[in-house]
Amino acid sequence: MPYVIRIHNDAGYVVLPHTHAEDENVVVVRGNWYLGAGERFDSSSLQRLEPGAYGFVPRRMSHFAWSESATTIQVHGIGPFSTDWVQAVYDLTASGVAHVTAGGRPGTPVPAAPTGCFTLEVGTTVRTRFGKGRVIGGLCSPSSQLTQYRIQNDDGDHFWATAEKLEKQ
Repeated sequence: MPYVIRIHNDAGYVVLPHTHAEDENVVVVRGNWYLGAGERFDSSSLQRLEPGAYGFVPRRMSHFAWSESATTIQVHGIGPFSTDWVQAVYDLTASGVAHVTAGGRPGTPVPAAPTGCFTLEVGTTVRTRFGKGRVIGGLCSPSSQLTQYRIQNDDGDHFWATAEKLEKQ
């Protein structure tokens, strides 16, 4: 069946390497979105897509993305739409850590994240180029050596920052 969905990404969000069982047609509606191909996130291979730009990702091709600013993309194709992570992904929440295998599905709780995955806890105050806020969640892919945190500022706005771009307050 044909599908059309809109996906909203906060500023700074890294979409970890993943695949889809179907071809993915992407149109950037708002913000600057960067798309790259491969099984590991590599910022040097990202291609900038501005509002109105179109990107095509063939089915089963490993790819990733980054949102420079708050971004909305519209994705369409012949579904059902599904997202499968290429590498192991761990989700940090106020309830603990979960191993996640597919986008949009709940993860399986684990006693602890892999070593080096999350060095900050939910509630930690941090500063980034987007400003000051507190950690409200995170994602980690040990194989990609990437940990990112979702931050909420005092105004209630959200943004993401990788671990190396955070300064603990």
